[in-house]
Order: sequence, then structure tokens, then C-alpha cells
Amino acid sequence: MKKTPIFIAIIIVLGAAGYFFMRDAAAPVSTVNTFDECAAAGHPVMESYPRQCHVPDGKTFIENIGNELEKSDLILIENPRPNQEIASPLTITGRARGTWFFEASFPIKLLDENGKEIAVYHAEAQSDWMTENFVPFKAVLTFTAPSEGKGTLVLMKDNPSGLPEHDDELRVPVRFGESETPPPLTSGEPKPNGDCVITGCSGQVCADEEAITTCEYRPEYACYQNAACERQTNGECGWTETPALASCIEGSRQNDPEVIY
Repeated sequence: MKKTPIFIAIIIVLGAAGYFFMRDAAAPVSTVNTFDECAAAGHPVMESYPRQCHVPDGKTFIENIGNELEKSDLILIENPRPNQEIASPLTITGRARGTWFFEASFPIKLLDENGKEIAVYHAEAQSDWMTENFVPFKAVLTFTAPSEGKGTLVLMKDNPSGLPEHDDELRVPVRFGESETPPPLTSGEPKPNGDCVITGCSGQVCADEEAITTCEYRPEYACYQNAACERQTNGECGWTETPALASCIEGSRQNDPEVIY
């Protein structure tokens, strides 16, 4: 008779164990593997930075914001922000320490989801870059975007030495949206910014179309290698004037006494 309560207890324990086993087995297997999938499934998102999404099984997924936090003492990007939808033309702005520049610029590239290069350009300092303080920068990037998906905007520290130990970069995840399609041009209407071309025998001319020039070389022509050829406020193509470009041209003229200006 004493064994009966023990037997009943064992039956209850086994029954409870079987219930929980069958319940867990019948529960759907979570297919959430990323922050985007977690948020799309409607799970709660914590508005921290970076954002975090929690699923019922206890997993937490953190939104990818690139390496912005790690590089915040060297370079800050204002537009586009991480995971922002972008389209061409893309205006890139922010601030970087003067040591991030060389000759008032640094390179930029845009990659697709597979790391394939879509576009390459450079950002220009908007004030004196010969400092260790933060300097504002700006670039306008024209590109042909994939039909959909994500990409990465890479802002690279200019490294004239070529030594890998001096390399550095800010990586910003982005999403591709629809590019702005310009309306058809009418007679006499200025061409869009991207139609400016660098031409001339020494690449010293910024114009709407290819131009034939004489081929004498002047030291100042080297200054245009890092300059921006783009549509100006008057609607014409031309070199965008920056303190760095003006200083380079002035310096090259002073070092070339045979040329009279």
C-alpha cells in the first residue's frame, strides 16, 4: 500500500515531462537569424544605439551600424546615416580630423552587398585641413545602384605613404533606393552635374564635352588631379574652388618663374 503514492507521483512527473516535451516539439522553429528579420517579424525592438531586437527564445540581434562608434574620435558622418536608404546622386557630409586628409581630400568608394565596387570618388575639405581638429567635408557621389539590396559606403583615410599600418577606414552600411531620373533635356538647358568631363591634353580642363587644347605642360595642371570637376552655380562645368586647390595653384606658379601670369 505504501508503494501506491510513489507510483502515482512517478506517473504525474512522467506525464508532466511528456506534456512539456510535446509542447516544445510542436512549437515552430525560429527562422530569425538577423536584426532585420527580427524587426520584420514584429518582435520588440529596443531603441538603443545600435538598436536591439529580442525574440521569445531569448536571442538578441543587434543592428549593424558599421564601425561608426569605433571611429568616432577620427571621423563622423552626418549624411548618409547607417542603414539609410540612398540614391544617386548622393551628397556625403561629415567631419574628420585633419590627419584623415591629404592635400585636402580623401578617397570614398561604394560597394554592393557582395563587396563589388560600384563607384569611387573623393571627399573635399570645406575648410583648412592642416590641423588635428575636426574639419567638415563634402562629396557628391554619382552611381548606378543595384535594383535592390544593401551596400557599404567606405570613407578611407588618405594614405600617401602606401604603408598598410597607416590605413584606416569608416564603413557605413546603406540600403539602395531608386535613383533620381532626370527629365529629358531641352535645347539650351544645362546638363546634369554628372555630365561634366575632364578633358584637355593634360587633363586641365573641366567642360561639358571633350575639348582639344595645345599640349604645353604647366606645373599647376597637377593640382587638378585631386580637384572636383562638376556643375557650378552658374550652370556651367568647372573646377570647384577650394582652399587646397587655390593654394596648390599659387604654389606651383611661384615655383615656375618661366611662366608669366
